[in-house]
This record gives sequence, structure tokens and C-alpha cells, in this order.
Amino acid sequence: MKRITVFCMFFALFLNAKGQLPFDVYGGLNIAGTSTSDFTKFDISDWEKFGLKSVNPSSSEGRVRIDLEGMKPSAMNIGIMIGGVRKLNDNLSALFEIQYSLSGIQLLATNIGVNYAIMKGDKLNLSITPKLGYNRGKADLGAISVIPSYTPPVILSEGTFNEGDDLSMEFSGLAINVGITPTYKINDKLSLMGNIGYNLGFTSSDGLLCNGITVPMTSKGVVQSAGLGSAQAGISPSITSSGLSFQVGVMYKLSEN
Repeated sequence: MKRITVFCMFFALFLNAKGQLPFDVYGGLNIAGTSTSDFTKFDISDWEKFGLKSVNPSSSEGRVRIDLEGMKPSAMNIGIMIGGVRKLNDNLSALFEIQYSLSGIQLLATNIGVNYAIMKGDKLNLSITPKLGYNRGKADLGAISVIPSYTPPVILSEGTFNEGDDLSMEFSGLAINVGITPTYKINDKLSLMGNIGYNLGFTSSDGLLCNGITVPMTSKGVVQSAGLGSAQAGISPSITSSGLSFQVGVMYKLSEN
């Protein structure tokens, strides 16, 4: 959160520079991709304490099923973006940008970068736009369920899991985006702009959270669903802010230059 606060303070100073620095502001629609790994089905079982029900029908084993495959978040998230661009020379501009998702995962991204012009015309300009940013996100994955005929709750040394507990995953870290930015001049103040690029996230996560408890993916109680046995699941689910990105919006020139 401290990194995001610093970015926001920088952006406020950027906007307050009207009349001192020549710059443009922009805003519009942002569509950002996310990717997942090891989002598959697994169980949490207290078989070590109570024994396997599949072996002994009188066992009091508790067992919940987590179908991550069915909980997988959308690969594309729709949101908004606002930013500012300051001209450095005829071909190079610096930018600062904030993105916030309105659907899919909850994602807040702050970026700094440059626009380097590769084509300039009376109306249409085309730039290469590399960005470096800090992303923070959360995916609400739904609720877990106890398998019928098993005894709730599931009691592990790492925590207790029960029917209806909410499952989520949080992640944060740096991201690099490289894209192409076309702008079309409508008049001296207003332009249409867009961007298509690819975002590569270097994010980390504490793992799956179940009602605030970290699901211990390496625990013997985290097992494969097939056969209702005790084989360790052997997975490490993760979400990153990697994937294609798209932007479309308007740019307004604040300076008199």
C-alpha cells in the first residue's frame, strides 16, 4: 500500500503542475489480462487424525472439495485508466498511469513509462510504449463445500475449514508492459487514443486464503480428489497479472503550448 500511496502522490503533483509544465491528461477503458496456474480440483482432509472414510466407512473424516478449475477468474478484466503525459522532446514523452478493474479480479495498477514516436502525421501518430508498474490484486473465488457423508469441519493443525467458507487469493508485485499507442488528433485540445500490448507480471502471493486462513498447500491434509485417498495434491495455485492488454480513451491537452 505504501508504494501505491507514493504513486498517487506523484500523480497529484503531476496534475498540479498545470501552467508550469506542458502535459496532457487521458482516461478511458482498460482491459487487462490475467493468467492462472495449477487451478485444478483438490480436497482438504483431516484423514491423518480420523483415518480415511474410503477405507473405513465408520471414520469421522472431514473432507471439503475445492474445485479451483470451476472457480478460475476471467482471463480478461474490464476497468478504467487515467494518466498524464509530459512531452520531453519531439519524439519522447513520459507518462504516469493508474488502472482499476471494475469486473473480474480486483486489480489496482500504477505505471510509469514513455511514449516513443515511430510515426508522426498531421492527425495520426504512432508510438511504442514500454511501462513499468506495481500491481496489487485480489480474486474472490467463491465458497468451499463439504463432501456429502463426510463429517464437518475439517480440522488441521494449520486451521479449520468448513462448509461455505469463502476462498480468495491475493497477489502483488511488479509488472512490465510493452505496447503500441496510436493517437488521432480531433482538434488542438482533444485526441482519441488507444493501446494494445502485453503485460508480464512478476507477482507473488501468500497462496489461497480461506476465511483469512492460508490453505497449507504442502500439508498432508491437502490431497488429490480422485479416489478420495490420501495422496498429496502436489499443486501450487497462483494468479499473475500477465496477458494481453487493451486501452481506448480520450486525451486532453492542458498546456497552452
